[in-house]
Order: sequence, then structure tokens, then C-alpha cells
Amino acid sequence: MRVVDEYVEKLYKHANPKHSETKELKEETRIHLNESIKELMMDGYTENDAFRTAVERFGGFEQAEKLISLMQIRQRTFANCLLTVGVLILLVVSFVFGFFLYLGNVHDARFADIGYKVGESSLLINSDLTDSLFVEEPFILRASLYNTALSGLNSEKADFTFEDNKQWIPSLFKRELYYGTDQFFVSLEIIDIRTIGFFLFVIGITIYYVLFTVWGLIQLYHVGQLKLVWIVCLLLLNVIGYLLFWLKRKRNLAKIP
Repeated sequence: MRVVDEYVEKLYKHANPKHSETKELKEETRIHLNESIKELMMDGYTENDAFRTAVERFGGFEQAEKLISLMQIRQRTFANCLLTVGVLILLVVSFVFGFFLYLGNVHDARFADIGYKVGESSLLINSDLTDSLFVEEPFILRASLYNTALSGLNSEKADFTFEDNKQWIPSLFKRELYYGTDQFFVSLEIIDIRTIGFFLFVIGITIYYVLFTVWGLIQLYHVGQLKLVWIVCLLLLNVIGYLLFWLKRKRNLAKIP
């Protein structure tokens, strides 16, 4: 019925028409009213009387406001879940990044120890030493030993080369380390765990930034302040941008008698 369609549109004019829950509420209300009107008309009511009675039974605008309020509560709950996930991710990646920095320092000392051991044993290099120093060290991808005492400083051919099978690792996560004395020169290609930690941190920050921005936009929408200036402020400044908005709104509310 046209009168029902017009009434439903008027009921939910304050709700977001593009939101899926708004569409569902409209359709459910429309079906409910049409069925009620049909039943009342079968009981002898005129179409106008049946419409008025169906609206009264439904609860009118007061009921619609309750439904819209419930929908907004659900939206805010969802937004708060997004914020919680974002903050947790930020905390986790921050801890992981700090831990990886620590491991990187520990591994640097370990790699230096290996590099100098290999160099000092360059005249006695053998498979047993290779197994103990390289194969059991998962972060070393390639090792090259140059015996400068025998080959000279300008030798381009390594006296010994070890190569792991992890060459599929992106070059972004690799790093070269060099150790040497007058007697030897050792080059190690390693997996840079600090770069991996930083990469994970950037991903975590990005996820947090997006989730916080979505949360902030939902908050702006519900208080009727989804304006360009606050959107830009939120996108550029993130937490600081939302804090500026909150302080501005609090000041405005304080001025209201």
C-alpha cells in the first residue's frame, strides 16, 4: 500500500538509508503493517481505520525511535570492537618489534662470534666446522671466507663458501655482515630479524590506523559531526585529531545553559 510505504519512509527518515539494518527495519515494518491492515479489513474495518489501528498497535514514531536507537547501539558496539582489536594489534606488534630488536642485538653478537671463529680457523676449515657453525644457525643464508694471508686482499674468489637453501626469502629481509683481520675476511648474508620486526610493526600500525579511523568516523556520524574538517583531522592526526574534536565538542556542550 502506498500509504504504508510513505509512512515507513517517514518513520525512518533519521536512520541511515544506505545501512543494511535500516533497510531490514523498513521491510519488516512494511510487512508487519500490511499484514495487520489486511487482517483488520477482514474483520470489517475500512482501509483508513485499519491503517490507523495498525499504526497504533505498532507503536508509531516512539517504536521507530527505539528501533533506531537499538540499531545505533549495535553500530557503536561494533565500532568499539574494531577499536579494541586495533589497540590490541598495536600493543602486540609493538611488543614483537621490541623483542625482535633485542633478538637482533643478540644475533649480531652471535654472528660476530661465528665470523671470527671461521676466520681464525681458515687454515683448518672442514665439514665438521661448517656443520657446527653454519648448518645449525638458521639465520645465516650464505657465508664466504677469504684467506687474505694466502690469496691477498684483492682476491675475488672465496676460499670457502657456504650457501643455505633459504634463497626464497625476499632481499628486503637480508643483510650483509663483514668481519676480518689481516689474515682473513668473512662475509655473512643473514636474515635480518630487525627488519622483519619493523615490517610487522608497520603492518600492525596500518591495521590499527584503519580501524581507529573507522571507529572515529562512526563516532562523528552518531553525534552529527561528520564534517570534512573533522574527517581530514581524523585521517591526518588519528588519535590527536579525535582528541581535538572531543575537546571542541566538550567546550561547546559546556556553553549550553
